[in-house]
Amino acid sequence: MAETKSLDRLKTMRSLLKSEMQKSKTVSLVLEKTGSKLEEINTKLLSLEADVKVDKWRSSPFSDHIRYTLVPISAALRVYASVQELERSLVSCNDVLGYVSDVKRLGEALKLLSSSCVLALNWLEESIKCLSENGMPEDHPFGLRLKTSTELLRELQMTEARAYLRGGSLHTALENLETELELILHENEVLSESNLRDLQAIIKRLDAHTRLTNGVHVYIKNRTRVMQKQFENDYYQRTIPEADNVHDIEGHIDQWRVDMEIAVKEIYEFENNLCYEVFEDVGEEDDVPLHCFGSIASDSRMLQLLRFGSRISKCKKGPPKLLKLLECFSTMDSVRNEFNRLFRGDDCSEIRRETRELISNLVKGVCEIFWELPCQVELQRPNCPLLDGGVPKLVNVVTEYCNKLLGDKNKPVLSKILEIDLGWKNEKYQEEILIGHMYNILREIALNLDAWSSSNNETAISYIFMMNNHNHFCGLRETHLGLMMGESWLNAHEQYRDYYAALYVKESWGKLLSLLNNKAQTMKRTLQAFAKGFDEMYRKQSNWVVEDEKLRWKIREAMIRTVVPRYKSYLQSYIMLLVEDDYHKSPGKDLNYTPKGLEMKLKTMFKSKEEREKIYKYSDFDGYRD
Repeated sequence: MAETKSLDRLKTMRSLLKSEMQKSKTVSLVLEKTGSKLEEINTKLLSLEADVKVDKWRSSPFSDHIRYTLVPISAALRVYASVQELERSLVSCNDVLGYVSDVKRLGEALKLLSSSCVLALNWLEESIKCLSENGMPEDHPFGLRLKTSTELLRELQMTEARAYLRGGSLHTALENLETELELILHENEVLSESNLRDLQAIIKRLDAHTRLTNGVHVYIKNRTRVMQKQFENDYYQRTIPEADNVHDIEGHIDQWRVDMEIAVKEIYEFENNLCYEVFEDVGEEDDVPLHCFGSIASDSRMLQLLRFGSRISKCKKGPPKLLKLLECFSTMDSVRNEFNRLFRGDDCSEIRRETRELISNLVKGVCEIFWELPCQVELQRPNCPLLDGGVPKLVNVVTEYCNKLLGDKNKPVLSKILEIDLGWKNEKYQEEILIGHMYNILREIALNLDAWSSSNNETAISYIFMMNNHNHFCGLRETHLGLMMGESWLNAHEQYRDYYAALYVKESWGKLLSLLNNKAQTMKRTLQAFAKGFDEMYRKQSNWVVEDEKLRWKIREAMIRTVVPRYKSYLQSYIMLLVEDDYHKSPGKDLNYTPKGLEMKLKTMFKSKEEREKIYKYSDFDGYRD
């Protein structure tokens, strides 16, 4: 049953397909007949169209097309006449600003000529196309004349391009501007306002014609030459061996500091401003002023100046070098803001690198010497000076040196350098570090003094020596070092000074007075022994040094108070004895010193030879009665 139904459906579909195929054959025959008719109609239409075009071309109004075309052609010719007039004007122009103005107008006229030619060509080509479409034969004389005009306009359109070629009017004019630019820069190291106006006008015109690169090259070359003349000192080319002492090049260092400050704050500041003034509103995208200044600075011996500064840090180490390095760093720090503002950009990268190298060398040089100062003082301990009671040169030098380091000029610089050095080591700087290091230096001085004092067998001179040195430290009260160490430190030295002064008087003059207590001999012999002992002590100690005038007066008064009253008392006893024994005998014949003479003699202690010669010497007994 199912198979029967399926067979019926197939038969039905077969009948339907046969019917559709028959319809397709019928439609195909109809289309073939229609296509033949269309081809026939198309051929007739083409023939008719050609006839119509011929008639239309012959009846077309040419005057409208020609009238519209002549207007742009006439305009182009007038512009070309202006171009020729401007070219003649350039030949006779002698004024820079006038010449620049004519070059500008010539460039504008050439652009206008090119655009006028384009407009005229468009009109011509449209006219030719229109006439051709309306049936004008290609070999018609009028059409040929129009084509000739087209060729002439295209030739005229190339005038602008030819003007920029070598030998062209605009190319020659721009070359003349470059020559004038170099002439102004070469002949005028100091530019006047008139020169500046001319330069600005030339630069702007060269930039407008894409010739700025040549102008920049000319400017850099000439201004570099001017800058090099301002650095004609030869010292910065000098090599500095490590064995050289800083004193050998001190003059060069001072000159370098002056030159560096003038260079940055005056010379390069002026040159930077000049670059931005000359190239104002020119080449903003490429930052032409920055490039010009960077190129000039890099080639104008700034690098040699920086490298000489680095070589200073390589000379022989020593305390004087530290002070000079501080001065050099101070100079660089004083120009830091101007330096960072001026020497930026890629062209100054080498200058910045050398500057970083210089600062690094200065910081390392200062710190290396500064941290070693206590060790340097300690190394002098075996070198005991010749003791005359005075303050050794080392003590004076070191305390004066510390005062210089702590002065208003050097301390801020030293603190900044220490802060930088510790910062590189990821450590924090505090002022206590500087104070503690100064204390270490003074501690080494104190240890040296103790060692030198103990090395002498003469106790009295050791006391004078320590008294003088403690007094030296007391004298630092109003100095930077004294203020830093504080009152307690100063008061301690005052106490030690007085302590050693008392020990000296007791040790020296106390022993001398003990001779007056000798009862085993006569009073006459005792006085003679005392005089002999006094003379020996005076001869030995009179050349000892007490540098401070107030201390010298104080120690003399202590000696007089100790010796003279005791001597006077003993002398009175001797006189009374003489009176009892023999009234008519003069006691002065047996005496070397009267009390007054002894006092005057003591007042000449610790004086120079010249000072002692001015003091009147009492040696007769009459001085006692006064």
